[in-house]
This record gives sequence, structure tokens and C-alpha cells, in this order.
Amino acid sequence: MAANTGLMVFAPAKLAASRTAFEAMAAQPKVLVELGTYVGFSAVAWGAMLVDLNGGRRDGLKVWCCEMDPEFAAIAEDFIALAGLQDVVEVVRGRSSDSLAAFAKDGRVKEGALDVLFLDHWEEAYMPDVKLCEELKLFHVGSLIVADNTDFPGAPEYLEFVKKGGDGKVKYETETVDTEAPVKWKAVEFTTVVSLE
Repeated sequence: MAANTGLMVFAPAKLAASRTAFEAMAAQPKVLVELGTYVGFSAVAWGAMLVDLNGGRRDGLKVWCCEMDPEFAAIAEDFIALAGLQDVVEVVRGRSSDSLAAFAKDGRVKEGALDVLFLDHWEEAYMPDVKLCEELKLFHVGSLIVADNTDFPGAPEYLEFVKKGGDGKVKYETETVDTEAPVKWKAVEFTTVVSLE
């Protein structure tokens, strides 16, 4: 929840920690997939951040935002348009797994082109969706996975998986960052792909 909003959004302190992680990447991210868009707060932030980190250029940048609830998706689209980012940020309606499969099938996210995966949907889906990204070969060495809500309500299966470095097909290194977010769930898990099978 962001301070004073009453909305369950990715807090500004967590966005600041994410920007620091993005700046540390070998190449500035251009393609980001967000699973769990809600009303579009983080979607707008990601779009603006990618544009800024890429020197104001918009060509080649894309934020795909997946949201299952059609009402939230419509609100997110309105906020994205108000921010003037509709050329960079696009909301996709439907289940995260279906959207990921569609991105790979139709080439919206090419093999090895996913720079950042943001997990902020159902915690029990974190692990299956990361495994699906592995199967679809969307990651490259240096891809970053940003996972929210790993401390509350928690994603124990996902955390165990990334903390042990994966299961051998894709190797990960991970770091838990405790932010100053004004909520009881402060941690963000930043996981980097370090090698591919």
C-alpha cells in the first residue's frame, strides 16, 4: 500500500530500490513484463523509468502489463494514457500464464529478450510463471526478476527456489532488499539470471 492512498500499489521506496537494481544491470532494460498490474501505478512508473534510463528514447521499449480483472485493466489503461506512455506501456487482459505463452508464440517477447519480470500477482503463481518463462526461453543472462510480497503474505516456494539458485536449467543469484516502504511488507526480492542451460 502506498502512503496515504489506501491502494495496494508498489510503494515508492520499492520503486526506488528497483531503479537502483535496474541501473546496476549490464545493459539498461528495454523489455519488462509485469504480472499483476492492478490500477497501473507501477505500470506507469516502469514506463517512465525505462524511458529515463534509456536517455529519453522510446523506440524498442515495451512494458507488457498483465491484469486478469477487466475493471482494473481499464483503470490502468486510463492512467497510462494520462501519463502519455501508451506507446511504451500496454495492458494485456487475462491470466499471467496465458499471456506469457501468447507473448512467446506471437513474438511480442522474443526468445532471450525479457530484461525484467515483475511479480506482483498471486504469490502461488510466482514459481509456475518463472518456470514458464524458463520453458519459453524468454530470459537471457542478466535478466532480472523483481518479486514483491515475498515477506507478506509470502511466497515460500519461490524464495526457496531462487535462494538455492534454481533447479539447474537456469541459474539464479538473489538478494532480499528491505525497503523503507510505509507498510508491514517491506521486502523486495531481486533475482538475476546468471547462466542458462
